[in-house]
Parts: sequence; C-alpha cells; structure tokens
Amino acid sequence: MAHYKFDFQKLDLDFAVGAAHKFNGPKGVGFLYHNKKNKLKPLLTGGSQERELRAGTENVYGIVGLAKALEIAYRDMDAKSNAIADLKLYFVQQIKSRFPSIRFNGDAEGRSLYTVLNLAFPPELSNDILLFSFDLNGIAVSGGSACTSGSNTGSHVIRNIGANLDHAPVRFSFGKYNTKQEVDFALDYIGSLFQQSANAKS
Repeated sequence: MAHYKFDFQKLDLDFAVGAAHKFNGPKGVGFLYHNKKNKLKPLLTGGSQERELRAGTENVYGIVGLAKALEIAYRDMDAKSNAIADLKLYFVQQIKSRFPSIRFNGDAEGRSLYTVLNLAFPPELSNDILLFSFDLNGIAVSGGSACTSGSNTGSHVIRNIGANLDHAPVRFSFGKYNTKQEVDFALDYIGSLFQQSANAKS
C-alpha cells in the first residue's frame, strides 16, 4: 500500500488492508476495505462504531494521520519511488561487486518490491549476534521477512522461495528518508564484518 497506485474502484477486490506505518503514517492504525457484496460478522460487538462492524472508541488522531500520510504518499509517489529504487539498485550493485559471497533471496533487480532487499549472509557470518551487531552500530535490519520480525521460528516466506537457511537472511528496507551516505555506511560496516571474520581465522 502506497508503494504502488491502486484504484479500488477499478480492481475486482473482495478485501484490502493497509497499515499506516508502512507509508510513514502513525503506528497502531490501519484500514480495511471490503467490497459491499461481502457480508461481515463483527468480532467485537456492543457499539455502533465503524458501521457496527467493530465496537470501541475510534482512533480519530490515528485515522486522520493515516489519511494524510496516504495523501502525501500518492502525491509524491513517482519521484520518491524512483529515488528509492535507485538507492536499492546502488546497494545491490555494491553488494555484488564488493561481497560476492553474499547471496540474494528473491529477484533483487527484477520482480521484487523496490523498498526491500533480502540478503543471505555466508555461513562464517551467520551467527546469533549478526542482527544484534547491526543494531549496535546504528543499522536497522531484521531477519527473515517483515511478517516474521521478532519471531525465532524462521520465515516461511524465505523457505518458500528456496533460500538456503544456512545463510542468515537479513532484510534491508529503503524509504524516502534514506540517503546514499547511509547506504555507504551500511556497506562499510558489512566490509568490517568480513574483515573481523578473516582476522578471527588467521
């Protein structure tokens, strides 16, 4: 949502969901679109909020913030998406040229979302503190896929694309506030990890 343009009036959709934090809106609020031909039975009853589909006080501030964030995202989408895609492509090319032992989970330069990149780090770097070490050095990454962040069971998404889980999956996300200098910082840190590993072996 808000990474590509969707017109729900032109799509034959039954349902669609969106989370505001995915497009720089407030956390903790999202929306559900459902086609009127589908009848829903509420899980929470007792009030007439949300057309009697979900009882409870509505998060008005969050809803307004979501709407504004979505408006801005659509307004700036073309320029921002091109800039983000260029930044991701630069990162991919640098990884390929500087760290050939790092693999890519998915189609890094083709059929993939332009805001995310999943790397498979080689076994010598695939340890329990890899993600922690990124975090300690100011680089926000996650293991696996977005829907398994914080889970220690592994990512079904990564497994289903045939990735070798002996190579630690690390997901990098790119947004409109990221800069080339930040990408270079991450690349230099990855280089330091390889150097540390080589020093440990010698």
